Amino acid sequence: MSQPYTYGVWIVKPGREDDFVAAWREMAEWGAMNAPGAGVARLLQDEDQPMRFISIGPWDDKDALAASRSQLGFQERVAKLREMLETYTPASLELRAEVAAAPLSAKRSAWGDHVESRDGRT
Repeated sequence: MSQPYTYGVWIVKPGREDDFVAAWREMAEWGAMNAPGAGVARLLQDEDQPMRFISIGPWDDKDALAASRSQLGFQERVAKLREMLETYTPASLELRAEVAAAPLSAKRSAWGDHVESRDGRT
């Protein structure tokens, strides 16, 4: 079984960016305490379009996601967020592939080893 994710594209009204981040954080913190099965929630802000935010978060399963969305506390927090928005486009996603990269320090070490062996140094 694949892991479900929630994904949202949030376009915030001009000047409401900081308010939105604070309210989104409050919603996510509430979910972390009250929504069993929720993973780490992330909110990203578009550098080129600062009124555009993207949220993404994994869930243990679809039942946990559905149970969270049905809670009054979640619905109240989403309603508060909607007051700050131009548009909101939610989606439910399913993980299909994942690749883990080595830590940056390991990449630097491997690159150094490659350069040393190529140049004949040991």
